[in-house]
Amino acid sequence: MRINHTGEICAQALYHGQGVVSKTGEVQLKMQQAAIEEGDHLAWCRKRLDELGSHTSYLNPLWYAGSFCIGMVAGMVGDAWSLGFVAETERQVIRHLETHLHLLPEKDQRSHRILAQMEKDEARHRDEAIASGARELPAMIKQGMALSAKVMVKTVYWI
Repeated sequence: MRINHTGEICAQALYHGQGVVSKTGEVQLKMQQAAIEEGDHLAWCRKRLDELGSHTSYLNPLWYAGSFCIGMVAGMVGDAWSLGFVAETERQVIRHLETHLHLLPEKDQRSHRILAQMEKDEARHRDEAIASGARELPAMIKQGMALSAKVMVKTVYWI
């Protein structure tokens, strides 16, 4: 659950960064709304961590700062590319959540419900980005995003 919490920190920061530099009010609003929903996910994960007697990652301020900067860069390239970044981020998050849902113990229905709702919300963010004109990112960018996510997951598991 710590990994999911940090993932939501990163998603919120990405959307904040993208929203700051968005070229249009419409995309700016979409980024703000997505960030608010990621904030809900963040609160659910935090509460579940507390219930499980665990803690958030000590590196969350660094993850937020890095993701905010990445979001700004994605946003500066243009709204269509920024939306493409959202769509690809959510695709990768959905794959992670699907994997995590299969790894949860069957008796942990509370965590399962949280992650299942997050998966639905992330799919909606992806679909809205695509419907709003997201451009497909180059394979190299997608691979870089996946590598960054792996580093985050491995680090946050321990710290």
